[in-house]
Amino acid sequence: MRKPAIVSIIPTLYEGGAQKFAADLSFGLSKEFDHSFACYNSSEHEYDHAGCVIDLNIPERQDIFGKLRRQWQLLQAFKKLKRQTRPDVSISHLLMPNMLNVWSQNKEVTLCVLHGEWSVRTGRSRWLDLLVGRSYRKADCIVSVSHYIKEMFDAQYKLPNRHHVIYAGIDIGSVIQKTLEPKPLGLPETYVVYVAGFRPVKNHLQLITHLEEYLKSNHKHLVLVGDGPLRPEIETLIRSRGLTSHVVLMGNLTNPYPVIANAKASLMVSSSESFSLVVVESMALGVPVIATDCGGPREILLPNRKQEVILPFQNENGVLIPKPNEWTSDTLPRQLDMLFSKEEVWQRLSENGKERAKHFSMERSEKAYRKLIHDIIAKPRSI
Repeated sequence: MRKPAIVSIIPTLYEGGAQKFAADLSFGLSKEFDHSFACYNSSEHEYDHAGCVIDLNIPERQDIFGKLRRQWQLLQAFKKLKRQTRPDVSISHLLMPNMLNVWSQNKEVTLCVLHGEWSVRTGRSRWLDLLVGRSYRKADCIVSVSHYIKEMFDAQYKLPNRHHVIYAGIDIGSVIQKTLEPKPLGLPETYVVYVAGFRPVKNHLQLITHLEEYLKSNHKHLVLVGDGPLRPEIETLIRSRGLTSHVVLMGNLTNPYPVIANAKASLMVSSSESFSLVVVESMALGVPVIATDCGGPREILLPNRKQEVILPFQNENGVLIPKPNEWTSDTLPRQLDMLFSKEEVWQRLSENGKERAKHFSMERSEKAYRKLIHDIIAKPRSI
């Protein structure tokens, strides 16, 4: 009997939580489906994945007209690909792939995955967002990686589409196994870590400024894993504040887990976070998490996501703090002092975090996706 054919559409299989999740999910999908990827932004690196990768090989453009022309070329390329391969289901991740997926629909069922706020809306103009809403209306099924994103989407567009929440899971065994690989050179002995792309929403500049006095007076270190357009500003700030011996930039790492596993705490200080694989990965490795109450982290740390709490708030799973624009001078230093000075608190958060992380395993995500896909193939208009 022929396995149902699935194509996963994503720009690249590197650099990002959505890309990492799509790559990890492919192993579970390949158990029951004939799975392949269709990508269009080439990268010299790829996360481990299952299934062949079809590279549409349409060169990137820098000018506005070139970019628009490329989107048209991509749309035609996806239409051609679907006519030739005839997938039963096409799954897309992130905003532009979602739009390309639904507008290139042939006879397959389209499933769009919302990974964050930028999968919901462009943030550029009301007219573009109207186009986004019209595009999503064409999707047969929508999946959000958290209730936070689903509620944001539903409030924005109020569409009748079938809309499910499936948390983005992690392969806990693989994450733990990868901590056995050698640590990168240049790591301090004791440090806290922040793994995130260098983009404004991640608040690196605010974090460094906020921790300046704490790092200097307590001889502590902050390790930043990631890269992005704000790197020059971050480097300038570190130099101007005299923090070159206290803040370490590791760049992008194909395997960040040895760095996370050896940290005293893992920070997540975004203004908006759809879910946060890094928070779950840190907890799975027994590293206490301090995260802003910005969407996804609340659902990870609080069993009751609607629980009203006064921030900063510590429970058995980790610590929630306000967003940076609401920080006082001791918001983060006080929480870090607690973890550095109270071993019993650190151990409690470490052990409970490991247990809580099991609720967000890749096995659970795979099972939910496989069931949903079988259901929408059997009854494409009723799930």
